[in-house]
Amino acid sequence: MKKSETNVTKIVESYLEEHPVLVDVIQRGIVNYSALAREIIEEEEKRGNELSLGAVKMALLRITQEKKSGKEHMEKKLKKIIGESVIQLQSDLAMITIERGKIIGRMKELSNLMEDARFFELTQGVDIFNVLVSREKLRDVIKILGKENILELMEGQTAIILTSPEENVKTPGFIYLLTSVLSYGGINITEIISCHKDTIFVFDRKDAIRAYGILENFILRMRE
Repeated sequence: MKKSETNVTKIVESYLEEHPVLVDVIQRGIVNYSALAREIIEEEEKRGNELSLGAVKMALLRITQEKKSGKEHMEKKLKKIIGESVIQLQSDLAMITIERGKIIGRMKELSNLMEDARFFELTQGVDIFNVLVSREKLRDVIKILGKENILELMEGQTAIILTSPEENVKTPGFIYLLTSVLSYGGINITEIISCHKDTIFVFDRKDAIRAYGILENFILRMRE
């Protein structure tokens, strides 16, 4: 059964949502519309949807214009936010993973230790907590938590902190853009922590200097 123009557009949009990598290609205007339209038609035929090549191409062209317009506005906003970011590095850290029930009763002791620690970050998951702490306080934290309660201990970690304008928390694509740059550089991220203006990336020591260089160069390019 042939679909109306509105339905074709919805089908194409749904297809692109299922294949997000195509959205970036479309936004850059480097897609072969005929080839993509045929691919969509073949996929939708398996679902019982009969689409014409012309209708799908028209929907793609319409969506492209909308995406490109939105992309240009968002890129300007992201460029401003990243360009105004300040980067700093904290080395010699350790990451402790512990079950929620094993840490709750020790919060007061950790809070006291936190006051004079060079670096201390506590992140809560559903069932576990991660404690990121400077090396010189590691022994004290282990004593508080109990070595037998620790699920995992990762030493030799480095945190790179980006302090950005507060619009970063309301701007789609901010974290994606930064992680994409790092991924392209072959950098593994141990953990990402977002705290209002601060975005904290945690890396193994061996990757930290290269990660810092990648992020710093990216920030400088955004200022041009």
